[in-house]
Amino acid sequence: MPKEQLEQIGRTIRDARNEKGLSQEELSEMAGIDRAQLSRIEKGAVLGVSYDTIAKIFAALGMNLIPQKGELRMDKLHPFVKWAGGKTQLLDAILSHMPKSFGRYYEPFVGGGALLLRIQPETFSINDMNDELLSVYRCLCDEELFSRFKDELLRHEGNHSEEYYYQIRSLDKEPGFAELPIWVHAGRMVYLNKACFNGLYRVNAKGYFNVPSGKKKSVNCFDRENLQALHEYFMGAQPTITQGDFYDAVRNAQPGDFVYFDPPYDTWEDKDSFTSYSKDEFGKEAQARLAACFRELSDRGVLVMLSNHNTKYINELYAGFRINVVPAMRMINSKADGRGAVEEVLVTNYE
Repeated sequence: MPKEQLEQIGRTIRDARNEKGLSQEELSEMAGIDRAQLSRIEKGAVLGVSYDTIAKIFAALGMNLIPQKGELRMDKLHPFVKWAGGKTQLLDAILSHMPKSFGRYYEPFVGGGALLLRIQPETFSINDMNDELLSVYRCLCDEELFSRFKDELLRHEGNHSEEYYYQIRSLDKEPGFAELPIWVHAGRMVYLNKACFNGLYRVNAKGYFNVPSGKKKSVNCFDRENLQALHEYFMGAQPTITQGDFYDAVRNAQPGDFVYFDPPYDTWEDKDSFTSYSKDEFGKEAQARLAACFRELSDRGVLVMLSNHNTKYINELYAGFRINVVPAMRMINSKADGRGAVEEVLVTNYE
């Protein structure tokens, strides 16, 4: 949603509250929202504010909210990279199975963040094992880092060539690579994703990026408007960004919070499955451990959803929960005949 509209809504709420002689504390209690959230809305600083939240405030003030549901959402945000296992094509199905309301949003396998960027929660915790990927998210949260990150992307665009691609790809083998500034890691990660073959992110057993060049004459590393909107969203939200095990990522989830698990998928018996997001494999034991985490969260009153392949093993692991089968298309594979229609499941612990 445009900043000007947010500011206008904020002024309307603030003026109406003052006319009624209400403090922010009183209005937030009447509307059932957090006072700090109300303060941000009045300042026009919340980019991902939902229609329902605004409607509650207007109702508490005795006002009618004229815009139709959905009009108060920010323009759609898009992932900054193409990511194996990305959920852009399944968003409608996922959204239809999401809980109607929840507290903090958790995504322990965030990847490209397609769902996060569609629902745009105001408070969220995201996690991934891939620190190069997370470096981008961290740059989105800081003005100086974001500026330097954009400069890196522009530098890569200007220098792109076949030789340059392999030069940048080989940086992770150089001494001192880990100590390079975060914006250098972020820029390299996005550039390689845009310039490599088929947008495939893959590392070998040693953790080195090893996808060949896409042999592109020129590379556009980012959509200028989308990247700026992503930055504004992350600056206006309250994110927590961590790298590590999924169990640790959801340790603080409270009853009523919502956790969405989108792990590397269980492999098919008769098909090649791409799960090499990092050097660490996510096999049957990891799937079983994730299912145990799912059950623990459910027992604690946390709302949980999980995506995976519709395999016999996954159905066995999540027996007793709601298993919804949805059709999908596998879009990233090094071989064209490895792409095509598959069945996935959305497992939930709520109706």
